[in-house]
Amino acid sequence: MTKSFTAQLKDIEKMTVKNMRYVAAEAIQDVMEAAMTPSRGVTKGGTFEQGKIPVAEAELINSLTSDGIKGAKSYTVAIAGFDIGDTLKFAWTAPHALPVEVGTSKMQGRHFVSINAKRFPEFVAKRAKEI
Repeated sequence: MTKSFTAQLKDIEKMTVKNMRYVAAEAIQDVMEAAMTPSRGVTKGGTFEQGKIPVAEAELINSLTSDGIKGAKSYTVAIAGFDIGDTLKFAWTAPHALPVEVGTSKMQGRHFVSINAKRFPEFVAKRAKEI
């Protein structure tokens, strides 16, 4: 017995929502993984790299909170519970997080958040091709 047209539309709707959730969740994960890619801090002999999070004592990378969950990998837990229409909030709470991101009069910003957030459309396109 074949499905009714209405049943077929409901199947398409479920598949579309599932695919949208996949693309969104994976693209958000890609942004977060890129933002959390460490580079050795210059005070520990590392070189300056924009788009990567500097790690000298690990305070900054470990200060990530994702929807109230703390820790460097907290974003994976937050994204796992994500659904279309939800808002996810990520923040680095170390006192020096903003100066490291945007820079000061004494140092250039690393832009580990903004550079990777701008890549979101690229990550969406990549994940959309997978489905």
